[in-house]
Order: sequence, then C-alpha cells, then structure tokens
Amino acid sequence: MEKRWTVVEVMRHARHDWLNKIQLIKGHLALNKIERVQEVIDGIIGEMQQETRLTNLKAERFAELVMTYNWEPRPVSLEYEITGGEADLSLYDKRLTEWCREFLRLLEMQADRRTENHVCLSIELSYGRALLFFDYRGAWQDEEAVRAWLERCKPAPPLRLVSFAVGAEELTVELELLIRSEMTYS
Repeated sequence: MEKRWTVVEVMRHARHDWLNKIQLIKGHLALNKIERVQEVIDGIIGEMQQETRLTNLKAERFAELVMTYNWEPRPVSLEYEITGGEADLSLYDKRLTEWCREFLRLLEMQADRRTENHVCLSIELSYGRALLFFDYRGAWQDEEAVRAWLERCKPAPPLRLVSFAVGAEELTVELELLIRSEMTYS
C-alpha cells in the first residue's frame, strides 16, 4: 500500500528540509566560510532545478514517489538526476510508478541493513524515449534473489528492461520508456 501524504505532512517535511539548509548556511556564515556558503546555495539551486525537471514530466505519482522516498526511514537512500529535453510522461505515470515502486521494495528487502546503501536514478530524455538508469551501491542479503526478480518481473510495454548487472555490492539497471511525440527539446 502506498503512503498518501497529507498537505500538513508535506509541509512538515519541506519545512524540516529548509530549516536544515538554512542552519547549514548560518553555520558556515558564523565560521566566515563564504565559499562554502556559496557551494551550499549552488547545491540547493541544483536540487530545485532537478525537482522542477521531475515535476515537469507530468508524471505525478512517479514524481511523488521519487521526491518523498527519503522522507521515511529506509535501508536505501535515493537521489535522482534528469538530463536531456523535456517530456510529458503522464500517459505512462501509473505503469512507471508501479514498476519503480516494486523495484525499490526489492532493493529495500535485499539491502544489507548493516551497510550504507544508495541508489542513483538518472533519467535521460531524448527524442521518443526516456532511459532510466538505476545505479545501486551497497551490500546485499541475497544477490541471487535480486537477479531472479529482475529476470521474472520484466515491465510491460511501453517499458522495457534493456539490461541489468548484479554484483556483490552493486547493481545497474537500464529501463527504457518508449514515448509518443510529446517530446520537446530545451
């Protein structure tokens, strides 16, 4: 069952995140580390630009999954980056979200909770398709269970599992979403 965030919960998390960022800036200012303050501000701007790109995909469920993933305690942390043009993924939102949610659940179930586990999701938009690259770094409880799930739970078109590689402390997955001509270029 997916968590549905209330407006109050969203505001609480957003406020908490912004207070942490402001406190970080204040701390560096107090130590007169102006260059570090600029780096922190540049990082915040980069995060906001990526968040804008994510929400501009018009895949609301998917954006919610990605943006709120780290709000709950999990054995895996998630970061994301979107490159390339723009796309309207609203037609594919449900299917994309369902597969990604199940995939992230797999990572959570198989991640070794004694280690730091991290997944980076890179979305590359180009004419007629979106490529999603999942790059996991961390330890597994059962590497074979991960491999078996990926072989068994291939997504249905227009999603396609292009490739995957499972190692002792890493996993790479490439997922392709073939999209109609809603693509535009920046």
